[in-house]
Amino acid sequence: MPNYVVLLSFVGTNFHGWQLQPGLRTVQGELKAAIEKVFREQVKLIGCCRTDAGVHAREYVANFKASREMDSHTVLKALNSLLPADIGIKKVWIEEGFNARYSVRGKVYTYRILNSHQRDAFLELFCWRVVYPLDRERIKRACSLFIGRHDFSGFAKLEDGEKNPIIDIEDVNFKEERELIEISIRARSFLRYMVRRIVGSLVQLGLGKLRDEDIRDFLDGKRACPYTAKAKGLTLERIIL
Repeated sequence: MPNYVVLLSFVGTNFHGWQLQPGLRTVQGELKAAIEKVFREQVKLIGCCRTDAGVHAREYVANFKASREMDSHTVLKALNSLLPADIGIKKVWIEEGFNARYSVRGKVYTYRILNSHQRDAFLELFCWRVVYPLDRERIKRACSLFIGRHDFSGFAKLEDGEKNPIIDIEDVNFKEERELIEISIRARSFLRYMVRRIVGSLVQLGLGKLRDEDIRDFLDGKRACPYTAKAKGLTLERIIL
């Protein structure tokens, strides 16, 4: 059976995350329904990770097996003709042995903050608007605290059977352009709420409500980070294959 790999993007605003949930609109549910309509058979659709409700993806990878082989570009066109406007198929290919959950070598998440009283309609769905002035230099310096191998259980919601909370963050990049701040984090894997709580702590630091020592306490497991940034500011920016 050919193994199809799908690279897609989605606007998470009106989804309850990636994973199938009965009675709720999810990305996996919409994509699975479209695939099954094209191939006229039921498929098992595997995604590279879960996403929370409201989180977006510029790149997301999934795979499925089907009993018949179709031209990849034909599959792409068919899926894009069936899917709603908030899901887009960017590429389809056949690759035996590829598993979206285990074959991905890394991910880059970007969190966007608009530090302004002004509202930009083209950014509103994709950023957290923080109206109070942020100490950007302080945030930028503190980004380096997260680089390297740490126990991120204090920044995550760990569930039964959760994977190892030790995560190796390869890079944290801080970028600003006028009122827009972008914080990008690269790692092989992430825990639930991890990026949103890292950003939440950095925003509190920028507001003068936290110290660097508080973030070190979160990383050392002395206490859990209680600050979770809004879901809408988070985008799965890039998949590293």
